[in-house]
Amino acid sequence: MREDSSGVYIVSRRSAKRSYGGRRRGAVGALVAVLLLLTAGICALVIILPRLEQTGGEASAPAFSGKSYYMLATCETDNYAEATAAAQDAAMRGGAGYIYNDGKYHVVAAVYSREADAKTLASVNPDSHYFEVRLAPSTLTDAERDALEYLTGDWFDAVYTAATELDRGNATDAAADYAVMKACAELSRRAELCGERLRRTLLSASEYDTVRTRSTLSYIRYVTVRAIESVVRNT
Repeated sequence: MREDSSGVYIVSRRSAKRSYGGRRRGAVGALVAVLLLLTAGICALVIILPRLEQTGGEASAPAFSGKSYYMLATCETDNYAEATAAAQDAAMRGGAGYIYNDGKYHVVAAVYSREADAKTLASVNPDSHYFEVRLAPSTLTDAERDALEYLTGDWFDAVYTAATELDRGNATDAAADYAVMKACAELSRRAELCGERLRRTLLSASEYDTVRTRSTLSYIRYVTVRAIESVVRNT
């Protein structure tokens, strides 16, 4: 700047050009810096977001926590004819008479959700034993988890209670039959919403015949053991 004879300060044209050019270069540099920061941020999001989505998906996926059951067996043998005879005998006495094969034939009379029950009964029945089977924990769809939780919760409670009350004389054949048919129908309904493999397994587990050659008590226990064994092997 220079002082005019009037005493007013004015900016010389040369100085103005230099000042304007400096400001313009500074603005351009700031803009480039901002663009570089934005580019770096976008690159970081491209890398991080898929990982966050994957982690979030895994965390929110419905999980089935698993469940153990205890099979009370009246016989263990390598001979199928012997197992068949023992199964018929167990069925005649109101047991399931289900032949479970894990490399040996176990003739299962009943299945329990509490180890203490199976252990107590095995201790008071000569030649009896019990063993554990387990539904493993797994990550499932909402419908599949719902179906398995129903099987291991309300369904098992309904069929177990029906058998117990029938055995104690507190329920009639018709009442026990009806309770189990209702529970199996509900399991079948929930099975239809599952993936193909679990759907087939649960539909098979929920089959309940109204015509059979064994007593109602034996058949209810047979259906209970069959359902648990089938799901354990196929899930």
